[in-house]
Amino acid sequence: MSDSVALTVPRGALRRNALMVVEIAAIALLVALVVLVLANSLGRYLFSRPLPWSEEIVRSLLMWLGGLGITVAALRNGLIACAIWTSRLGATAQRRLRVAQNLFGIVTMAALAWYTWQYLGIFGADRSPLLGIPKAVPISGIIGCAAGMSLAFIIDLIAPEDL
Repeated sequence: MSDSVALTVPRGALRRNALMVVEIAAIALLVALVVLVLANSLGRYLFSRPLPWSEEIVRSLLMWLGGLGITVAALRNGLIACAIWTSRLGATAQRRLRVAQNLFGIVTMAALAWYTWQYLGIFGADRSPLLGIPKAVPISGIIGCAAGMSLAFIIDLIAPEDL
């Protein structure tokens, strides 16, 4: 992936709007994460009063941030691809392969969401030691990731766009 791919704004309104929503959510989570880590560091090293509970929140934010990050990459068509092989195919074969890849991705993400849901049914009520945050809060970021990736694959089926 080149820098131009990552910085190009999508042409389609559906993809552009979905990307804007996901990027705003990711930025908000990243700002919250940075503020918490900074506050904990300042408290620990300047005032000798760390915020031990901040680590539980940061862990949850990281799960969600990772899911949003890969969704941004998928919406920008920035996932790893083997263009060296697919570029040798004809236009019809490339379209068919793209449809097959997107359908496979949707099925894979549905399976990931299903197994994560099953996991949450068993362990989701467990609570973190300090704040008592249910384990379901950070782990549900995996379901959010699966939903975001599925959305990106569906958008690519509806409005394919080479960035």
